[in-house]
Amino acid sequence: MKITKDDLTKEELHNIFSHKDNKSDNYARLDDSMRFIGTKEVASLMGCSIPVARQTMRRKDFPLVMCGKNLKVMKCELIKWASQRRV
Repeated sequence: MKITKDDLTKEELHNIFSHKDNKSDNYARLDDSMRFIGTKEVASLMGCSIPVARQTMRRKDFPLVMCGKNLKVMKCELIKWASQRRV
């Protein structure tokens, strides 16, 4: 038996599609810490200027990833690095 959209009520359709949206939001939340961030976002997270963030990102112990000339870091690695350096 094939179900068409005419067989479903508007409420049932809404529940189906809102469930999919919630699912994709959950994936986005899970992957948020796994995404790469740039110098501007590092500066805002650290509460410093962009030049200071750039200087910090060039440290030997910083988990830096170079994408051409762009400086990138995984958000989870930045948090781990910062928590290890806390005094």
